[in-house]
Amino acid sequence: MTIEFISYLARNVSLGLRLAANITAGHMLLSILSGFVYNIMNSGFIFFILGLIPLLFIIAFSGLELAIAFIQAQVFVVLSSSYIKDGLDLH
Repeated sequence: MTIEFISYLARNVSLGLRLAANITAGHMLLSILSGFVYNIMNSGFIFFILGLIPLLFIIAFSGLELAIAFIQAQVFVVLSSSYIKDGLDLH
């Protein structure tokens, strides 16, 4: 009985930690890249023009981050539903 409780608890904790780690990693990468582009674009007119290329990359990465968030939400819902079903059907 105790082992089953720990098993159900560990599943939920690992699911939450995985979701939090994925969200944090994406935001940290966007923050680092944004600071890098900001410093480049403040260095002068030529660097401002050259800084538009990484800026486009950041915009594209933001779209990718949105797609990843959608997939993460689907995985979270499916796994949460599965865990709830397993918890209710104690066979």
